[in-house]
Amino acid sequence: MIQWWQILLLTLYSAYQICDELTIVSSAGSPVFAGFITGLVMGDLTTGLFIGGSLQLFVLGVGTFGGASRIDATSGAVLATAFSVSQGIETDLAITTIAVPVAALLTYFDVLGRMTTTFFAHRIDAAIERFDYKGIERNYLLGALPWALSRALPVFFALAFGGEFVQGVVNLVKRIPMGCRRFDSCRSYASRSWIRYLASLPSS
Repeated sequence: MIQWWQILLLTLYSAYQICDELTIVSSAGSPVFAGFITGLVMGDLTTGLFIGGSLQLFVLGVGTFGGASRIDATSGAVLATAFSVSQGIETDLAITTIAVPVAALLTYFDVLGRMTTTFFAHRIDAAIERFDYKGIERNYLLGALPWALSRALPVFFALAFGGEFVQGVVNLVKRIPMGCRRFDSCRSYASRSWIRYLASLPSS
């Protein structure tokens, strides 16, 4: 069970980390740092560093050049670590069933965050024409809100209401044969199952 104060701290961190990534660039928005912070909040630093370090390897050398979006491995590390610790999910399962899908899904929230900041950009343009320096500063700072919310809201709702859903997905994955969790092995497993099915059919 994730406590309310843990949800609050992780939501605030999620809001901050994207702003840090876009401005200060102190590495607070990296997956390994996210795993460290989440592990610290959840009381299991080892799990946090393992999941965060694993996701860090996924995004090494990946950048958002030219405004391109990339997978949100940082939020994936936060949610995977939180649920792994709170529900006793194995780290490997937490990465494959929580971190990777979340990182891919939140790409759309990254796009949404980029789109909504243009509203404030146009207000800044108008303020420049009026020589309204206070308006420029105000809208520049307000432009951080869509970015912060694009990470904070999904993390908050997932932590607050997603526990049962996550556990259901994990239980479903556990039913899959261990060797089938790799793609190449899965194809082999499916082929063998199909052959056994054909062999069981009555001959005409």
